[in-house]
Amino acid sequence: MRSYLIRSITRPSRWWNQVPWSSNRLMRPSDRLLSSLIIAACAIGALGIPVSAAIGTSVYISGRARIEQQYNTYRQWNGTVANTSPSVPSTPEIPANPIGAETKVAGAARKVVTWTMNGNSRTEPVIAHFGAHDGDTIKVWTNGNGDQVQPPPETSIAAVDGVAAAIVLYCATVFAMCMMISAARTMIGWHNDRMWDMEWKNKFQQQA
Repeated sequence: MRSYLIRSITRPSRWWNQVPWSSNRLMRPSDRLLSSLIIAACAIGALGIPVSAAIGTSVYISGRARIEQQYNTYRQWNGTVANTSPSVPSTPEIPANPIGAETKVAGAARKVVTWTMNGNSRTEPVIAHFGAHDGDTIKVWTNGNGDQVQPPPETSIAAVDGVAAAIVLYCATVFAMCMMISAARTMIGWHNDRMWDMEWKNKFQQQA
């Protein structure tokens, strides 16, 4: 009997009879409250689509602008891998961005590279691919101060970040709404059960 009632309540044809403004006298105030919460959750979920898309677009635009700024600010030089010798100075820190954060590059190692920058010859350790051998030509990137930096990422990374931000935000919104409805349904069900028990107890006491 209980499973039949649950199936009948969840039928789409009965949803209209469960709206908060329904004239059904069998609906309790708690049922109307739960229906209101479900409608609000659906509205927030629908509103979350354009909001998530807007935030994802903002992340993409800001990320692309940052990458393009790096391409405009950083300079690229052709360096030659030199023979590694014990007299090479200690490896300088190579920041991945202007704020100086370090990034480990997969499949890379430090190679001693010689290149000419603004007429001055420089010989410093540079992060290069493991396959780079002595005499090979590799690219060296420097910022406006002449410090070594990691190569700017591809602009497609900004698109990936934007899509990921939009998906994560929308999934978080849907998850929060589902948790809210689940908690409300549990609390309202607990309240209805208590009220039902109290009515039965009062009924038995009156008969006694």
